[in-house]
Amino acid sequence: MKTPRKALEAFWDLPADPEVVGVARRLAREALAAWAISAVAEDVTMVVSELVSNAVVHGKAPITLSLHRHGRIVCGEVTDHSIVWPSPLPAGPDSEHGRGLAIVAAYADRWGVESAPEGKTVWFVCVEPGSR
Repeated sequence: MKTPRKALEAFWDLPADPEVVGVARRLAREALAAWAISAVAEDVTMVVSELVSNAVVHGKAPITLSLHRHGRIVCGEVTDHSIVWPSPLPAGPDSEHGRGLAIVAAYADRWGVESAPEGKTVWFVCVEPGSR
């Protein structure tokens, strides 16, 4: 799906395929560029990457990614059909897994999880510096 230039929201249905994580990053960057929101582009892209990756690995298809612009604030959601909520895992210095939610917490101003009709939604908010 292409994001219209003046759109304030964008939605994508994504397959539960590891290759979709890179696609989700690209879609997020394209939407943010169309909205002329560059100050939080790296933060949003990092959070989208982690949440979509978690949905692919731990969730259940279908997966939906949505982004919403509210002035200088970007809100995002990743919904999947698993009822199991994400929880932080212990990650040692040599661990390959377990840092995803810590990365989300570091890059998002706020984030959380809510029940969805057939699963869960992990949401996040990134605020452009100077708008806080």
